[in-house]
Amino acid sequence: MWKVNIGRLMHALNAFKGSKPLFETDEMLMVKGVCRDEEVEKYGSIKDYLVKKLEKEGFEIVEDIKEIDKFVSRINEILKENPLYPDTFGFERMKESFEMIGCECDYVIAKKRNIMVGVCMYFDKKMKNPKFVEVVGVLLPS
Repeated sequence: MWKVNIGRLMHALNAFKGSKPLFETDEMLMVKGVCRDEEVEKYGSIKDYLVKKLEKEGFEIVEDIKEIDKFVSRINEILKENPLYPDTFGFERMKESFEMIGCECDYVIAKKRNIMVGVCMYFDKKMKNPKFVEVVGVLLPS
């Protein structure tokens, strides 16, 4: 039932149509899609756009490092991996990599009840489209 929130978020970003789950378990869902929301152009940055969309969907933006660490630990626990990333699930590293090849990229981490999500958007700076969206959602233990 918690995955419905991820679907609603993809709808809010107008990225549900054609989206594909990259990884799915009972406790984790990774989805990739293309944002077709023209409203994104009205915002000063990707981050501003994502924050507004997440808040509209009832998510609380997470910036506290301890909370972000819980998110990262939960992902690693579900994937049964050792912590491989020196930052928020590699989002900063991914952002830097996309920027080095000429893409605009940013992300936001948010929480809603017992769900945490990391939402990333990126696109070619020159072409502006397509705007790719990736969402990593995890169910937190009660």
